[in-house]
Amino acid sequence: MTPSKRHTMSEILDIKSVAIVGVSQSMGYYWAHSMLQWEHKLRIWLVSKRSGEVLGHKILTSIEEIPEEIDYAIIRVPYRSVPETLRECHKKGARGVTIFTSGFSELGTEEGKQREVEIRNILDETGMRAFGPNCMGLMYPKIGIAFMPTIKRLSGDVGFLSQSGGVAISVYTGGVESGVGFSKVFSFGNQVDITPQELLDYFLEDNETSVIGAYIEGAKNGTQILDSMKRTASKKPLVVLKGGRSTEGSRAVASHTGALAGNKEIWNAAFRQANVLIVDTLEDLIATLSIFSLSPKPKSRNVGIVAISGGTSVIYTDLCIEMGLKVPKTSEETIKKLDPLILDVGTGLGNPIDLAADYYQDQTTSEVIRIAGEESKFDSLILSADVHNMYQAASIMGAADVLADYWKVMAEASRKVVEKEDKPVLVAIPEVAYPMARAEAWNVFVDHGLPVFRNVNEAISALSLVCDYYETKDRRSS
Repeated sequence: MTPSKRHTMSEILDIKSVAIVGVSQSMGYYWAHSMLQWEHKLRIWLVSKRSGEVLGHKILTSIEEIPEEIDYAIIRVPYRSVPETLRECHKKGARGVTIFTSGFSELGTEEGKQREVEIRNILDETGMRAFGPNCMGLMYPKIGIAFMPTIKRLSGDVGFLSQSGGVAISVYTGGVESGVGFSKVFSFGNQVDITPQELLDYFLEDNETSVIGAYIEGAKNGTQILDSMKRTASKKPLVVLKGGRSTEGSRAVASHTGALAGNKEIWNAAFRQANVLIVDTLEDLIATLSIFSLSPKPKSRNVGIVAISGGTSVIYTDLCIEMGLKVPKTSEETIKKLDPLILDVGTGLGNPIDLAADYYQDQTTSEVIRIAGEESKFDSLILSADVHNMYQAASIMGAADVLADYWKVMAEASRKVVEKEDKPVLVAIPEVAYPMARAEAWNVFVDHGLPVFRNVNEAISALSLVCDYYETKDRRSS
């Protein structure tokens, strides 16, 4: 049979009607809750062998019962039923599907691999496109498509692709909590059809996406994916977390998505050649994406630091230098502006700007942030928001309930630096103690559109990577 013309990514993302096939109470109607949690204009059809009702939506007993054509389907049926379900979805007009079902090549068996061949043949025959199998598929906050329930909806300019559904869930959830909005999130699993290189090529041309993150375990065609990464990174920042870096990790990859992880040194060398940024943890991935998404481009590696403690200021300076950033001495002109504001004898204005007890005065600290933002020697600012110190002091004075107002003043001052001086302002909230007080401060800074970090080391590491990317890109384009 002659293969049908395959739909493009843009075509399959033009979605107005979605069928969830295999709705099941065994997972608490997971997919129904995911797709119905937000207000949107999508028409959602629920299909299961057992009729009923979920969240006010009737469950139909067959795809044929859907009273209109569908654009997309989420398939959650036993693996034996996947081929038949694919054909039924195609008859109903679906251009794309998520195959959530597992039991294919990730098993490492010939039977599992053959099941994928059957799926591949059906897709070739119909022209329909598929994420998976063994994946979460598509997340498109702008139009209301989600693959996890009870989460915030935040559209933005970050695109993310992931071989792992769990990683995709973690990155979206953690990113949104940090104020990072996403254009689309793709979980591609066993990549029987849609491949990471196709997704990268799509993001390269996608006007909704300015920065891209990726979790890659292995590739079925390493040369093609690296070529796509190189093209993408030449125009847009690309941050990659590579799974399967160790021998043991490579073995886990094979049992997870049936892919070959490949040699760590080869991948890293290829990434560096392509100006692709490499991170080792999900936290570092989110941190780096947040700077690209929420901050202006740093003009240099020169950093100004505002902190409360002399000891931590020394540590922060060491970290900056070790990670390739610069901590220039505050100019005499700026010191003259700062000096009248400072009353405590334990302060230091040379950079880091160590405020000691003056840190507790919101008007003083906010004015210091403004003046530091104007310093021509500082092209980025890092603010250490020491919640534990503030909470302890506020508690003994009976003022813990107004700490949110203090952080709001700090956030407003920082935001003004970003807008007026066109400089990144990174806010680190050290994970020392008092998680509720930390969460309150965190949300204030997120609400003001500032990138926030769990510690200063995370902020410094991410900023250094961002500088690496822009310096290489500028050097190669000159």
